[in-house]
Amino acid sequence: MIFFAGVIRVELKQAHLNFEKTVSLPAGQIVLQDWGRKDSPTIICLHGWLDNLASFYPLAEKLSENFHLLLIDLPGHGLADALPEGGHYYIWQNIELLHELLQQQELSKAHFLGHSMGGVIASLFAGTFSDQVESLILLDSLGPMVDSSFDAPKQLAKAILDGQRESSPLRIFPSTQDALNARKKSSPGMTEEALLPIVERNLGETAEGYSWSTDSRLRQASKVRLTEEQVEGFFRKIHSPVQLIIAEQGIIPKAWLEKRKEYLVNAQRVEQVNIKGHHHFHAEQDGAENSALLIHDFIQNQ
Repeated sequence: MIFFAGVIRVELKQAHLNFEKTVSLPAGQIVLQDWGRKDSPTIICLHGWLDNLASFYPLAEKLSENFHLLLIDLPGHGLADALPEGGHYYIWQNIELLHELLQQQELSKAHFLGHSMGGVIASLFAGTFSDQVESLILLDSLGPMVDSSFDAPKQLAKAILDGQRESSPLRIFPSTQDALNARKKSSPGMTEEALLPIVERNLGETAEGYSWSTDSRLRQASKVRLTEEQVEGFFRKIHSPVQLIIAEQGIIPKAWLEKRKEYLVNAQRVEQVNIKGHHHFHAEQDGAENSALLIHDFIQNQ
């Protein structure tokens, strides 16, 4: 595939992309891509932190043959607008946003597929609105980072000080290749083929070249984190089937994974599959092909 913005859009249309549009919801603005057959089960795809919906392109090309997919740029990511000045990004805002999206799309239920941060959002949504979740599929993800209640004052102070610091000067890249090289340093193991669609969608053009369009406030520390006990409370409210696709070279510590799985006692069933690859395995062609088969079988066998 040739990765130039205009060419990507043409090729995606040939690969079951129906349309892309901006959706304004009370909880925020998103950009949505609609893939596949409308008469098939709907899967809502949620990307990771500082990524965008383009991370799902290889997977969407395969899953859209049998499913209806909604790929989303979350607020501040990709082509979605940043929050207004003075706004802050809280993980639970996305729970409200998803609830509104289901209403807007006239969906009573959907399957939720989340990578990393997107998996955190999906799992918290599944614990909050369990009756709206057909199944929960998590890619190298199993719930949010936590703090003890005693660490809350320290975390709040850090977040406030982060927000008061002057923003770093806008970083300018002479070309998309330079931006790609910069992103590669923070994404070990990812191929250029997997990274470039994500990078291009997160870039804005300036008079001097290119700069990240991702909202810089996304990098600020969270003001409040959930406690482990609260995460357990959410997970115990998950009733849908859960599929965990975990990267062998991923970021989820084994002990943490096993502990969180114990909270899923009320899930209809829990399936874990370990897959070769790094944290973004689903963005690579081989990882996407393997994941698509696993996801297809998981949903069809419910």
